[in-house]
Amino acid sequence: MQNLASSPSPAPAPGGGPHSSVVGKVRLISAWVLFLSYFYMVPLEFSALQWERTREGLWRVTEAQTTDPLFLLLYLLWLGTTFLGAFLFLVTGLKDRFRYERTRIEESIGAQDLAYYFAWVQILSMGFLIPYGALSEEGGWLSIVAPFLPHVLMLLLALFMFRHRLRRIGFSGEPFRRWVAIAVAIAAGYLFVYYALDPWVTEPVARFFSLEIQSWREDSISQGVEQAARLGWIYAVGQVLLLGVIGPIAEEVMFRGLLMGAFLQRIGSVGAVLLSSAIFALFHVDVVFLAPLFVMGLILGTLYALFKNLWAPILFHILNNTVSVIYDLLG
Repeated sequence: MQNLASSPSPAPAPGGGPHSSVVGKVRLISAWVLFLSYFYMVPLEFSALQWERTREGLWRVTEAQTTDPLFLLLYLLWLGTTFLGAFLFLVTGLKDRFRYERTRIEESIGAQDLAYYFAWVQILSMGFLIPYGALSEEGGWLSIVAPFLPHVLMLLLALFMFRHRLRRIGFSGEPFRRWVAIAVAIAAGYLFVYYALDPWVTEPVARFFSLEIQSWREDSISQGVEQAARLGWIYAVGQVLLLGVIGPIAEEVMFRGLLMGAFLQRIGSVGAVLLSSAIFALFHVDVVFLAPLFVMGLILGTLYALFKNLWAPILFHILNNTVSVIYDLLG
């Protein structure tokens, strides 16, 4: 297999850094606005969840359309700020011919790199929201593929923006013995997840907080897989690829390769694993499975910190998701 790291590129042309001008500074500020906007979506989505008591006295958490005036006000403020930030980011980018994206080839992944990456992720996500509703309601393969297109865009964006630094975020080869160690660690982690995660984490936490173990997110994914199975084997294979392969790669590039990679340089391995695991769990917006998702994040982060190779958490994530999809297909 070819090494994913790219050959060195020529140094950027002289004339000052991309943020030395007023246009560059405005673009950097708008990138940070979009960065904050992207992460602000998480508490916004949590606040929109609906909590209701079941007859058994448990809390059932579901996704719902809320009409709460405060939520609508916060949503409109977020929407307006995001569109303004996106407008400034794109206009200033056109003005300087997207200099940052064209010339940034430094080895390390810095805070500004994260700001620009998540700014683009937010813009692509916002642009996708408009056709998303129509695609989801079309039925057939469009409604099945639509929820996973953001992951595809996230992955392609990362591979483009960090094309000269793929080795830096963890895409590197290893000697055979190292791969054996990675395989053993992945197998051990998966055995723990398969046999111990629910009885040791999911169920005790649910009992402690009186939560009904029923996830609207997991149910939605399972329904999509079942719909694909009814449409034929091509759609089923597509679900395996989207859910079991592309999704895990995109998430590991974001949460481990970029976020955790940046944290490692500043707060060390333990802090980076804990913080990236918390962000990973929260981004799934799933109250019932928040604790097991955090534990999954700990396993993925530990694999990345231990082997300094992004393929370790990617392969574990692919194994976990693929087995789950196949189980849904067979079930």
